[in-house]
Amino acid sequence: MSESGGGRGMQLVAFFTLVTVQSGAILLFKLAQIGGAYTFSPASSVALTELVKLALAFGSHALEVRRMGDDWFPGVTWPIILHYFGLSCLYTTNNILTFFVLEKADPGTLSLFKSIAPYLCAMLLRLTGQRLNRLQWCCVIIQCCAIAIIQYDVTKGVPVLSATAYALLTAATSITAVSSVWNQLVLKGFTVPLNLQNAVLYSFGVLTSVICFWVGPAKSDKRFFEGYNALGIALIFFQALHGLAVSFVYKHADAIIKNFANSSVMAVLVCVSAVWFGLQMNLHAGLAVVIIIVTTYVYMSIAIKLPAEASFEPSSGREKVGLVGAVDAASEEDEESKPSEPRG
Repeated sequence: MSESGGGRGMQLVAFFTLVTVQSGAILLFKLAQIGGAYTFSPASSVALTELVKLALAFGSHALEVRRMGDDWFPGVTWPIILHYFGLSCLYTTNNILTFFVLEKADPGTLSLFKSIAPYLCAMLLRLTGQRLNRLQWCCVIIQCCAIAIIQYDVTKGVPVLSATAYALLTAATSITAVSSVWNQLVLKGFTVPLNLQNAVLYSFGVLTSVICFWVGPAKSDKRFFEGYNALGIALIFFQALHGLAVSFVYKHADAIIKNFANSSVMAVLVCVSAVWFGLQMNLHAGLAVVIIIVTTYVYMSIAIKLPAEASFEPSSGREKVGLVGAVDAASEEDEESKPSEPRG
């Protein structure tokens, strides 16, 4: 663990905070069900979550404005408003889709499928001119094969889940990748304070989720505040707190520890799903989970920091030295530069 972001004690606190909040948020999607269904409207839950996020983001922006004496809406133009309206539509769709996914699948399977999202992001960014190095491509192939191993019942010769479940999982993972790339491009393309950008995004998130509450596939016959128990309320706040937990990690630790936390969440959810939610596990599936966790760490902590033209040819000692140097340089850069706050 790096010592640059804070003491070892605070790094451990940040690590376990993120693992707890992220695992808790995904598990609560499943635990909040009664008889395999939700007693509240998923769209209203998303709207309330976005409202909490909006309050946090706008409150942070207001404090910054008062402290620095800046304008309230610097750099906000119609193009950025339209971008965030489009992004909010994707995020709202994905958040509501998660409720339906976890009615048909377990949290561990969702977490495993979501681990493909960084690779989809990399391939989408390839369309903008960014190239993948060979280690990245190797990780993509290994990860997809490992997930296929887990999701195929070799004794019966059929997939573990239904076709509908896989369609929903594929849609959720694809939307996650597209929205992440789009959000990154908007973030780098406009000079607007981060908290203000988040406030605009969450404002549209509240609007689009309220619309979904009244019309569309997520429309419910339940009233807006109907059916919420302690678990439903906890789900709202755990989702809203996830972004704060990531900020806490970046402040007191670094991105490498964040990636360790993501892999740990995946491992926790797979184990929980195997014990309580019927995820079928055997030796080859367990080994596949280990492969996925290790591959995720290699990709997020090493592969994405290597130059696209890095060579793995064994014939040249100079190329080997260059590769090791690239890894070391990437590690140093990771300690020196940390994002101020995650996107939601």
